[in-house]
Amino acid sequence: MKKKFYWKSLLNFLWVLIFILGFFYFSTALRDQHLTNSARFTKSKQQNDNNIKLTTPKVKALKTSKTASYIGKSSTEVLLDFGQPSATVGGASNIDWWLYNLNSQNYLKFGIDQYTKKVAAIFVIGSSPIQGKLKVGLTFKKLLRLTTLYANFKFNYREQAFQYELSETDLNQHPLISFKNGSYAVAYLKPKTKEVYAFEYLNTDTLLKKNLYHLVAPVPLPAQYQGEVDWSQLQQMVPEDLLQLINAKRLQQNRTIISFDQNLTETASTVANKLAHNPQKWLKAKQARHLKNILSDNFNQRTGIFLRQSNLTKKQRKSLGVSQNDIRLWVIAPIYSSSKFFDQDNLLQNWINTFVESSHYRLGISYGHGVMVIISSKGEN
Repeated sequence: MKKKFYWKSLLNFLWVLIFILGFFYFSTALRDQHLTNSARFTKSKQQNDNNIKLTTPKVKALKTSKTASYIGKSSTEVLLDFGQPSATVGGASNIDWWLYNLNSQNYLKFGIDQYTKKVAAIFVIGSSPIQGKLKVGLTFKKLLRLTTLYANFKFNYREQAFQYELSETDLNQHPLISFKNGSYAVAYLKPKTKEVYAFEYLNTDTLLKKNLYHLVAPVPLPAQYQGEVDWSQLQQMVPEDLLQLINAKRLQQNRTIISFDQNLTETASTVANKLAHNPQKWLKAKQARHLKNILSDNFNQRTGIFLRQSNLTKKQRKSLGVSQNDIRLWVIAPIYSSSKFFDQDNLLQNWINTFVESSHYRLGISYGHGVMVIISSKGEN
């Protein structure tokens, strides 16, 4: 009897032991599988987090307008339709600007790619027979009737996918319009009234170089500026181009045109030289470093500088030679094209108030290596 009880107890013990061992075995197996799956999930999540996710917005491109149709055309076709330009300006972004309708409210610029000899940009600030329905002076409501303003644009550039994400500010200041021929137009809206103040038509390459919108990019963009820059030509022509823009807008409002004042131009040149020689005397340390980078032709310098006489002490203004009460001083950098004044709402509004919608004044401008100094003063030349 005792022997039978002994074997029965031993058998029960073995069954319990097998059950416990089986339980631990399956628990361990399940845990290992869970850890493996978790590791795979974590690795997959890390890979996904490192990838730029591009959405596919359904942007309906407009039928190519008259102006947009010139983007990508050869410079020969521009010559056939418009004749020889009144003047040309070499650019710091591999573009030569052909200027038409000088001293006119219909001032017009064609940007010709220096390598392909094709139209890469067109800047329209007044009336033009090539504008069609999209024209300067449109109210915001009429613009919305002609096109839908989208916040996302997906496109390919050099076999890579990119996407622009426009902010609410972008849509209310400089919305982007796409056309079926692959070109784009930036509609610069006048602050407060929001009427179209200017149009800039661009190919993809030139649009990217403007760095106007937030770009979702899976790879770094190519260098923004290449080739040699003829600063001696730009020193003269960039101020002249800005003066043409100012006078075109003044003529549209039946105001007298402005010309350069030699004395103020010399004063502006003096200010530019003093800033270049010792920028930390008038700028904060960080801004002074930025200015040095710009002056050394570092075209990747993104941070801008906007200095006015109100930012300076009385002693600093006197040291720069601009202590008179009627003097207005602007220092802007980096700037490689006059269209820079249209990129920012506050800058454009100040530009309009100071140079377009004011009474007659004297004007002097100094420009070099991406830094522009503007001095204006009330009165006649």
